[in-house]
Amino acid sequence: MILLIHGSGVSARCWTNQLSGLAGALSVLAVDLPGHGESDPGDAASVETYAQAVANVLDALGTGPVVAAGHSLGGAVAIALAARRPDVVRGLVLLASCAKIPHTDGATERILSALPGPLRRMIFFSMAKKVLFAPGAAAGAVSAGMEDLRACRPETMLSDMRAAKTMDMGERAARLDLPTVILCGSRDKLTPPALSARLSNLISRSRLRIIEGAGHMLPLECPDRVNGEILEFAGALGASPAAAAAVETPRDPSMRQRARDWARRSAAHVLSALRLRGSA
Repeated sequence: MILLIHGSGVSARCWTNQLSGLAGALSVLAVDLPGHGESDPGDAASVETYAQAVANVLDALGTGPVVAAGHSLGGAVAIALAARRPDVVRGLVLLASCAKIPHTDGATERILSALPGPLRRMIFFSMAKKVLFAPGAAAGAVSAGMEDLRACRPETMLSDMRAAKTMDMGERAARLDLPTVILCGSRDKLTPPALSARLSNLISRSRLRIIEGAGHMLPLECPDRVNGEILEFAGALGASPAAAAAVETPRDPSMRQRARDWARRSAAHVLSALRLRGSA
């Protein structure tokens, strides 16, 4: 099974191209982290609390070991999940991710905070569009990403920003001993290739792939390339399409619903494209 973990300020909807593009070959599950999308807010947001929420979902659904793919902040969550629960993560796909965000002087944030709310919001989203997407990104990709971002609760956005600023996954990444592929856009302004290279140096069994011309929002900007990398990686791990499609999950519809209800109470909503053994 492929587990998809989204990044800051968005939701599982950012993986729509993976849910549809991979479902014919692999079992795919995407989660809304606490406070995102359809998920209820959880306790104080951090990489660690997000990782625990995801672990709760995997336990509730009985997925068994997964390949965890995380985008941006979701990549750090995937690292924390692998470090916390090596029994449930058999490989990592880290997209536009890093171990630690370099310190900045915060001047831009101070200026924005001094502006009236509506103007601050307009400027923020204008800046976000330029930072998140490469010039020339498909209009549909930009529209989908910005729509997801605008739907995010303001308090969730702030929590994600604090979580990203304070995270330091260097030590945990250095202790990982599992196959990892790291994808980064050559035109990523938020987590540029140098940060991905640094992360690759930390994870001993990793390989770095730079996607020319792409920006930060890889799942939306270049879905075919991302899907191809995930399929290749899953194949290298021995997760053939037939084997991946046979992942055991509760067969009784009422049992599946109870598992999803449990996950919902754990503040992580699930979107899935599952091929269930023994079900229609």
